[in-house]
Amino acid sequence: MIYEFQHGVITGAFAPPLADDLARLEEAFRRCGHLHIVLTGADRAPSTQMPWPAHMREAMLRAALGALADRADFCHARDHLYRPDLQGSICEQVTALMPEDGGGWLGAEDLAHPPAEPERAEQVRAGFLRDGPDAIAGQVPKAVLEMLRAYAATFDFNRLREEQLYIDDYRLSWGVAPYPPIFVTCDTLIQHGRHLLLIKRGGQPGAGLWALPGGFVEPDETLLQTAVREVAEETRLDLTPAHIAEHLVASQVFDYPKRSARGRTITHAFHFRFPEGPLPKVEAADDAAGAHWVAIDDLDAMRGQMFEDHTDIIEFFRLDTQMKNA
Repeated sequence: MIYEFQHGVITGAFAPPLADDLARLEEAFRRCGHLHIVLTGADRAPSTQMPWPAHMREAMLRAALGALADRADFCHARDHLYRPDLQGSICEQVTALMPEDGGGWLGAEDLAHPPAEPERAEQVRAGFLRDGPDAIAGQVPKAVLEMLRAYAATFDFNRLREEQLYIDDYRLSWGVAPYPPIFVTCDTLIQHGRHLLLIKRGGQPGAGLWALPGGFVEPDETLLQTAVREVAEETRLDLTPAHIAEHLVASQVFDYPKRSARGRTITHAFHFRFPEGPLPKVEAADDAAGAHWVAIDDLDAMRGQMFEDHTDIIEFFRLDTQMKNA
């Protein structure tokens, strides 16, 4: 069969694949011989925003596509929210697949069928986690629905359902506000030689995930005061004024609009760097379930266990690590 294009590329989260997504992919297969499907968010810990790892989303797509999946390959791509210099790695991976003899390429902009709106996928995820698979029947392909029925019987589903209900209540508590709230938080990177101080979250959202010490700004304190207070409250590590003056090396605002499921949350991150030496004693306190010095060289393997965008925040500060770039 002669196709209009030899190859095509489609990028998306597909969390989960919607009926509109399937229609778009089927159009792409009608017009091109082989499709490269790039799944974003490959390094995300399971959350209400991204419940399924990339390999599960690929399995959903393969089930929905049936025999068409034989004409596709899949690329699992990390997001790199705050490192534009690394985001190009997705394009490089796809370009490397291009045959040397040329041939036409179908891009997402060439498709007549519009992509599913991100808000639609968000509503489907929330409905599924609140009320189970029957609540989204008709919005996802039948093969995907059957896989979600099986997933709904797992511990992971129940854990994320608790998180969804927490977020629902959290947002409802702000429902009387005259305008949508904008939250301000601070997070802190305490680097000690080749180690970084992390906490394990004790409460929702993200219970059990690793995170930077941090929290919400109080009305009577500066951003730096918030960062220092939260470190002390969650890890019992006391940053003195001398420490702040000598070891605070950088700060940055992170304001990606969808960075938190709780709502619009702008965080200010502060990076403290101490030289190599004996690691100070830390102890989990307040709402932290654990506090540990983690080897910087181990951070890359922990991407799928990190809260929200904290992997991306750490990546932004380039901690002289051996973290992989793709």
